[in-house]
Amino acid sequence: MSEPDNAEHAAQLVRKKLATLSRDVPQDKVMARLVGMLARRGYPQSMAYAVVRDEIAATAKPSAAQQNRIEKAALAEDGAEADTVAEDSDDNEAERAAELVRRKMRTMPRTLSEDKVVNRLVGMLARQGFRQSTAYAAVRAELAQGYPPD
Repeated sequence: MSEPDNAEHAAQLVRKKLATLSRDVPQDKVMARLVGMLARRGYPQSMAYAVVRDEIAATAKPSAAQQNRIEKAALAEDGAEADTVAEDSDDNEAERAAELVRRKMRTMPRTLSEDKVVNRLVGMLARQGFRQSTAYAAVRAELAQGYPPD
């Protein structure tokens, strides 16, 4: 494997591990654990540190939904333009949320109660950075189409 391939493979390992680690663990301990994990797998210490640092920094950035909303609001200069941008952003965000809900509903067990389905789907969207009102509206709209999906 070449150096970029090694770095990408190490980054994939780090992303998987970061997804499973508790958010309560201090960042320095997370850094030490992940660098140690990569070192035990034979990655050079300097590369392991650089990969872990980059991946931790990437996870600290705002979610895509929040970043998109921030960027569009910053582009709007006057009140009317800001309202238009906010409406476009909300429509786009609602459509993305609905698509995520449709995709997730296909893989959910058919035996779950509707309350559990709503809780799981709203939680999934919340973790993706969607506002609660957007998440709940998207879930309710998709459930109105019929659950379980055929």
